Amino acid sequence: MSIKLNSQAITMMIGLCALLTFIACVGSTDSGTQKKQTIRDEVEEVVGSTSTAIAKEEEIVYEEKSVDPEKIAKAKEIIASVSDEDIAQLDALKLFRKNCAICHGRKGNMKINGAKDLTISKLTMEERVANIYFGQGLMTPFKGVMTEAEIVATAKYIQGFRE
Repeated sequence: MSIKLNSQAITMMIGLCALLTFIACVGSTDSGTQKKQTIRDEVEEVVGSTSTAIAKEEEIVYEEKSVDPEKIAKAKEIIASVSDEDIAQLDALKLFRKNCAICHGRKGNMKINGAKDLTISKLTMEERVANIYFGQGLMTPFKGVMTEAEIVATAKYIQGFRE
């Protein structure tokens, strides 16, 4: 099976990939509102105004799905198996930037591809570990990608967004 794309579609895809990479790598500054508007304008220029899922900045009611009790039980096992020393040896910021910032943003509030705003999340530590380990919705499950210690360290780092 082969897929044929015209040059305009390829150009749009390359532009969108470059823009998403730029968005993921740019930290927020004091001029965050101006930067968001600039990024929104650039996305609309590349993709078109009909594709607003990436740049949408409207207020929404934030609902978190409850996590399956079996997944919570596994998360509790994972948390119990990881020592504070194991976590202290890891760079949780680096882990977050490598694995999470592409969708959640460096400050946890970017919401790309349906990612939740971590700055307003009410999830418990067990729920965060379960979501990272098993994935949730479009989120990648990191079981087998990250060690259990890395998952717990990342979950603890994410907790800092709310504080």
